[in-house]
Amino acid sequence: MTDVPESSRTLPKNSGIQEIRLGFTLQHWCLWQSKETPFGEFWPGGEVLPYNGGRADVSFFPMMQSRRLSPLARAVSAVAWHSRQQCGDIPSVFLSSHGESQYYFEILQGMAGGEGVSPSRFSLCVHNAIAGLSSIHNASYQPYLSLAGGTEGMFAAFLEAGGILLETSKVLVVWYEQALPDAYQAYLATSETTFALSMILTRGGGPGHQLRLARRPGKGGSNAEDCTTSLVQTILEGRRSAVCHLEQSIWQWSLDDA
Repeated sequence: MTDVPESSRTLPKNSGIQEIRLGFTLQHWCLWQSKETPFGEFWPGGEVLPYNGGRADVSFFPMMQSRRLSPLARAVSAVAWHSRQQCGDIPSVFLSSHGESQYYFEILQGMAGGEGVSPSRFSLCVHNAIAGLSSIHNASYQPYLSLAGGTEGMFAAFLEAGGILLETSKVLVVWYEQALPDAYQAYLATSETTFALSMILTRGGGPGHQLRLARRPGKGGSNAEDCTTSLVQTILEGRRSAVCHLEQSIWQWSLDDA
């Protein structure tokens, strides 16, 4: 795998779905989650940030900046900052299925009760708010994207990263989730853990561990949130491969030695 994407070929015309293969070099990863992480054989080349009482440490930012950060934004800012210490200022892709759900749920509740919408609260709940805050706090001048994964979940970030790497040498990918408010749980169960995971990716075939992904058509599997949680556990347990069945696709990925 010397390029990204490695290959992309169309299946028989009646399928209407592409089979895609992506190859990256994983230069660094960083994870924080809102529960104690037992010592284990993690993936190589990365770090798990301290639990810190359930609040990610962002003491490297001025207090006037960090005080505005929600628990989810703190987690994202922490892993993005640590990764940028390894790679400098590079383009980035942020992905979350639901983003700052606690903020927009409060806004919707207020609107239902006839209350007005706070402009400052609204500005913090739009989907690109966390990515924007991270860019500002890191004084980044590089482009960034903020995605919602949809039916492809976190794998949408890898597809976007593959396109970016056709024009640049490195990209920072950050995805993050938290539990949805209780009112949504009956419709879509999510993990109770808040987490943020960042990766520095370069084109496949470079020095370092090789992250390989393949997508093929398939149906009847897990929801996107389950697959993201599964990847976090896979990293923490040091496992090097997994298969994820989504609603309309099957993703297989592996981490190989250089």
